[in-house]
Amino acid sequence: MPRLEDLDEESRQFLGNFQCRSEGDPPWTALSKPLSESKVAVITTSGLIRRSDKPFDLANPAGDPSYRAIPIDTDPAELTFSHVSTNWDRTGFAMDVNVVMPVDRLRELAKERVIGAVAENFYTFMGAIFQFDKLIDDSAPSVGHLLKAAQVDIAILVPT
Repeated sequence: MPRLEDLDEESRQFLGNFQCRSEGDPPWTALSKPLSESKVAVITTSGLIRRSDKPFDLANPAGDPSYRAIPIDTDPAELTFSHVSTNWDRTGFAMDVNVVMPVDRLRELAKERVIGAVAENFYTFMGAIFQFDKLIDDSAPSVGHLLKAAQVDIAILVPT
């Protein structure tokens, strides 16, 4: 992640003026069951896809608000990025997929019974999405429904 002062002027202004939503109560309050019994999923903004997946739409200047579901048992060699940014350093991912998708760490936690289970899929979005309405009204609720259907108790957000 770059420092704010290292970004171009437009990016600095965008981030400096970004208003987070603050209305309403958060959609969570506390765990409904012990962590050791909870199913955990990961959502990342890395733009990670399987080589066989449709790439994110990089030609859209407003970004692509869609998402990809990736089975948790996908071979890391099958994963690639569908996201281009001068601010995105891929070195960490090249060394260890867990930097953007902590699959091995979650499996270790499940084996140690710290968490109950790892969800069958993880979900990826492309970073740099400026179509907030489509993301908030369509894509995010869709992933929420998928998580609920899979009986996921906790979603870890991995921004990149």
